Amino acid sequence: MQTVVEGQKWRIKVACTNDTTKLSRLGRSTFTETYGSHNNEKNFQKYLRSNFSVKSTREQLEDTHNFFLLAQLDNQYIGYAKLSENNKPFHDKTINAVELERIYVLKEYQGQGVGKNLLDNCLAFAQLRKYPVMWLGVWEKNLDAVKFYQKQGFVVFGSHTFELGDEEQNDYLMKKDLKV
Repeated sequence: MQTVVEGQKWRIKVACTNDTTKLSRLGRSTFTETYGSHNNEKNFQKYLRSNFSVKSTREQLEDTHNFFLLAQLDNQYIGYAKLSENNKPFHDKTINAVELERIYVLKEYQGQGVGKNLLDNCLAFAQLRKYPVMWLGVWEKNLDAVKFYQKQGFVVFGSHTFELGDEEQNDYLMKKDLKV
């Protein structure tokens, strides 16, 4: 699939293990752009090592319960999304829900429809798999992300603790009912 953004072509593709190194770098970059200045450096670096190392990224890609999409412009990855089918810290365990675990776009490409396109593709995947609900956790202080998800039809239904190193932060839990 290809989309035109301000005269440039970018496309969304399903990630595979050949994308491990680039996805690891993109994950570190986008997470740092989004949260680096808001967190204790020691805790932040610990979280990056644990969640965005090449080894961790490969393990996540090899896990058949994870589904990654990459936004690519020429040979550069500019954003990505991760769905997780095996995480169930959801308010109602009787509902077979899918988690939008991550969606990040490099700052220079934000506001150009990349994140929306990634989300739309994640929603299509969830509907194809007949998930009645997609849910996510978003840091309560990331107001831009909260507004983005609300604009896409997600609603806050609770909160949970997110651990970044030895620091605990509060995430809003948001969900969207899907047509299946």
